[in-house]
Amino acid sequence: MRMVIGILVLASAACSAHDGPVASAGVAIVPQDITFADIERHDLFGAGCYFLDNAGRSGDEKAPMLFLASDEKGWLKLDGQMVEFVADQTSGELSYLSRSKYRGKELTTVLDRDSAKARSTGPETETAPGSITIRDEGDRVVFQRSGAIDCGA
Repeated sequence: MRMVIGILVLASAACSAHDGPVASAGVAIVPQDITFADIERHDLFGAGCYFLDNAGRSGDEKAPMLFLASDEKGWLKLDGQMVEFVADQTSGELSYLSRSKYRGKELTTVLDRDSAKARSTGPETETAPGSITIRDEGDRVVFQRSGAIDCGA
């Protein structure tokens, strides 16, 4: 009887190890605020969208920019360095020709913007609720946050 139970336990472990993808988180990353100095230093001016991290912010407190997206490229700041991504031209289009997906050497970033709730914040600028999800090369989520995605020229 013990042998039968042992075989069943091993068989069940073997099946679960091979029955589809295992949902696991990758090693978390901590994106840093992209500042005006970063934009100026890397000449990142122009039309596009950017993700603002509203976590822990209240009232008029300005939310930091964590991802900058243009028609061809995207940028994230990690460990003090600007990391460049390439726009996935097959992904959905956001305002101002930005894309919803950007691929880097080791990371992929997806922006999900609720365009139905977009509102104007000035001439040629708008904001909408949104989220950012960053995955590693194993497709594991390493960063995810809700906030706002602002777009403009």
